[in-house]
Amino acid sequence: MAMGSRPRWIGAAVMATAIVGAGLMASFGGACGDPPPGRTYYERVIEPILVQRCAGNTSGCHATNDDDPYQFAAGNLDVTSFERVQKRRDLLAPFGAYQYPLLLVKAVWQGELPLRYEGESRELEVLHTGGALLEVNSDAFLTLLTWLDNGATENGLPPPTPAQVGGGPCSTSIPAGFDPAPYVANPNFASFVATVQPVIEGCAAGNCHGAPQSDFYVTCGDDEPQRAFNFSQAWSFVSTPVDDSQILRVPLAVSAGGGPHSGGDQFASTTAANYTAIRTWAEAVGRLEFGVGEPAKEFFADHVQPALLVRGCAFQACHSPSATNDFKFRSGTRGFYSAVATQRNYDLLREEFMALEYPDARRGRAVAKTTSPTTGGIAHRGGSILETPGAGFADPATCPQPIDPATATPFCLVQHWLDLERAELLADDMVTSMDEGDTVPIVYVERAETHVATPLAFDTYQPGSDLLVATATFGPGQRLASVALPATSLLASCGVAPGQADVRDPDVRLDGDTVAFAMRTSAADPLGLWTVSITGGNCTRVTPAVADVGGIKIHNFDPAWSPDGEYLVFASTRGTSGPTRSRQLFLPQSDLWRMRLDGSGLEQMTFLTNSELAPNFMREGRVIMTTEKVSGGFYQLAGRRLNWDLTDYHPLLAQRAESLYVAPGDLTSTLPSVDYGQATDIRESSNGNFLLILSDPGARGGAGTLAVFNRSVGTFEAGRVDEDPGFLEAMHLVDPAATGRVGSATSGAYRGAFPLPDGTVLTSYAAFSGDLGSATQFAWDLVSIDPSTGARQVLVGGAGAQVDAVLAIKRPPGRLFLNRRQLVFGGAVDPGLSADRAVIHFPDAPAVFTLLTGNLRRGRPVEEFRRATQLAVYLEEPAPSGTTSGSGPGGIFESRQLLGRAPLAADGSVRVNVPAGAGVILALEDGSGNTVVTMTEEHQVGPGEAISLGIKADLFDAVCGGCHGSISGSELDIAVTPDALTGASESLSATATPVMIAP
Repeated sequence: MAMGSRPRWIGAAVMATAIVGAGLMASFGGACGDPPPGRTYYERVIEPILVQRCAGNTSGCHATNDDDPYQFAAGNLDVTSFERVQKRRDLLAPFGAYQYPLLLVKAVWQGELPLRYEGESRELEVLHTGGALLEVNSDAFLTLLTWLDNGATENGLPPPTPAQVGGGPCSTSIPAGFDPAPYVANPNFASFVATVQPVIEGCAAGNCHGAPQSDFYVTCGDDEPQRAFNFSQAWSFVSTPVDDSQILRVPLAVSAGGGPHSGGDQFASTTAANYTAIRTWAEAVGRLEFGVGEPAKEFFADHVQPALLVRGCAFQACHSPSATNDFKFRSGTRGFYSAVATQRNYDLLREEFMALEYPDARRGRAVAKTTSPTTGGIAHRGGSILETPGAGFADPATCPQPIDPATATPFCLVQHWLDLERAELLADDMVTSMDEGDTVPIVYVERAETHVATPLAFDTYQPGSDLLVATATFGPGQRLASVALPATSLLASCGVAPGQADVRDPDVRLDGDTVAFAMRTSAADPLGLWTVSITGGNCTRVTPAVADVGGIKIHNFDPAWSPDGEYLVFASTRGTSGPTRSRQLFLPQSDLWRMRLDGSGLEQMTFLTNSELAPNFMREGRVIMTTEKVSGGFYQLAGRRLNWDLTDYHPLLAQRAESLYVAPGDLTSTLPSVDYGQATDIRESSNGNFLLILSDPGARGGAGTLAVFNRSVGTFEAGRVDEDPGFLEAMHLVDPAATGRVGSATSGAYRGAFPLPDGTVLTSYAAFSGDLGSATQFAWDLVSIDPSTGARQVLVGGAGAQVDAVLAIKRPPGRLFLNRRQLVFGGAVDPGLSADRAVIHFPDAPAVFTLLTGNLRRGRPVEEFRRATQLAVYLEEPAPSGTTSGSGPGGIFESRQLLGRAPLAADGSVRVNVPAGAGVILALEDGSGNTVVTMTEEHQVGPGEAISLGIKADLFDAVCGGCHGSISGSELDIAVTPDALTGASESLSATATPVMIAP
């Protein structure tokens, strides 16, 4: 069947019925005779079907309640008016591999509509909570089908689809490691350069296919390597038969059987000169296959990718490149997947959304999000799509061996793919075997119960601790069944006097053997980085001790191995200009640094005037940390993230205990946000959720309550679910009895968190009752805890305090995240900038400031902030080493220097050149210099960074609204748009010369 055609079982007679005039179709509105004057085709014909089938028959499922200020409707679809239906244009047109719009797919029984995949027809199995609302081939179904085919317009007539002209410069960027030689040597390269390259040059504008995140990304083609890369891209979009090639079918006019294409009709017909030029070359070069001879890749392409398509993962608002989430699944086109799209899907799923170190597919985010929370899954707006109602829960133990792909469940297909991947890794000794009876080391610190220094009080010497390793044995389902005690000290080869060691925060390299940790050996000794082998000893100090400076010790601590195993990221008080003190607590202030194990590549990563510590890594290769934020009347320990190239210093979680709430006429009122002042011990779990400890300021010993934060649900607002049933909670406390509060009694306390292979969490628990702010000791035990039920199992107990535990498992090398242009908050290091400067582009400063100052899902004061006419940049000075008090608001040390101002363009945009590697405060001001809004914490840009911060207001709802809520506060305003993919960084200032902000 040709791409774009309908299944043969919708016969010609039936199709003829579907396109009979409005007289027949108006009968669905219950009217007789001529339609009432002034009513549109939509009102007469379409609206009655949608309202009766989608709102009335499902108890108002797809309609908002009149008294709901947030306009929540199931699936974020309200069918009660044409305008509201049009907000979800993604439901109204076929997308990618799908022949039918999602509106129809969701409305019929599973298995009644087909999906074409690589020459085969498969049945769509997209779940709908409301069940089947339409019968395929019914009059209502065919009426809707015709309306949707005609563009879902108000008058029922198809709109024009003219060719679009792109804007913005093309790109010369070629992916690292690309080898042009085999493409230049291809016998069809010369014809490509002569006939195809001139055609695709017209597609290479920056907001079209010159955007690197585009499926079909092409460079400017200025030199042979760029043209070779373009050849490789074009070749990957060639299919068999050649007319089904994506490079031909998508830009072809809709009237000629092509599209849909956001760039419009680029080829008027199959006889157009450019079409025939590409077709001739495509016939000669043939199809490029994916993964031939590699069992795991072949299984992915043949079974896993189509299983995800059949379950609806790649619809536009679900997991397409333009959707508002990180899993941007390339959807291909009807009947064909390019090698590029399949490779990107394979890499994305394998590297970022699966946990190859663990045998259970449910441990990775892609599967955890799509399986039931009752069996280890996590909340997902799309539901448990890898499971089938009535067919049992997803569990590797239920998957038949050997597998039959024709009858296997989607979950078992993904599990088998993981088995294939792990088999290769096990053969290369790159992952740990976790069968029942296998063993694994647990590395942890044993401290005295009286060690109650806070994470920020790292300067406090607490001797009498030890670095231990114990052997745990796996039971069924990768559960840690037992731990052999007594444990063994890893400090035997370190030359440390007994009882003198102050040890903290071990981390294990991807080899599963090399432990990095921080230790000081006396009160005079600063914390230093050490490494030791679990199996071979060889304890070595990596950072030599140096003399105090200004009465402050040069501590190096909290090491974290980079995903590739090449670097250590750590906290340090060294400072580029000497150590300083934090501006509220006046403790030694730390920043993050990195270096290779041999000491080379030493580089500062953060540059603020308060402490940043406890770095870890996200699976995608970003650094995460705890950041101390201080301003007048504002104090918070929050989670931040940073790219490996030091770009996009960015909020992660727990930014505010209380967040700005824009009540009518009031820009100062607040509501509880995370509702805690401290977020510490932040670690990404294997399933992509964040594990963290929450507490009030003043809590001792790193104690608090264990929380799990689901980053893709959206912003958190404590207590809102009680007043707004449509609000999904992004965070939950695993054990609410352990309150994490200061000033009142808690029942239990937690410290640290590490994900275990069976889905539980390794943490330290103290059966403490009392006030965390006045505690003098904690008897910590190592426990595993179920994050869903709170059930605990003691793994290591007894005398002393057992803390900072990690599992010593082998992992395959991971990536390091480098920024890229055209994404929101996207950019890169610009070699044309000096290391002490950076360029920031605000596409819409008033819009982004609503994110920098508050984050509740209740609407955003963009228009209030548009009173601003200029951006002001201030430098925050650090507290000198001898500072013990401050005269700023609330007793903080505050010394700000105005660096300069830059006028906003008419669209609120501005582009500035600012100091890099320094803590700056950003503010919006009116023409008289009066503050409209200012950040309550510092921001930084990296050396030579060029970045676009935020999104213009008219695209905010499509790009940011899924997580942060819409500007209006209405959930109905949140919808995807193709413009978001390439237009995110467009503004009047995008190409303007940046305003120089001194010094």
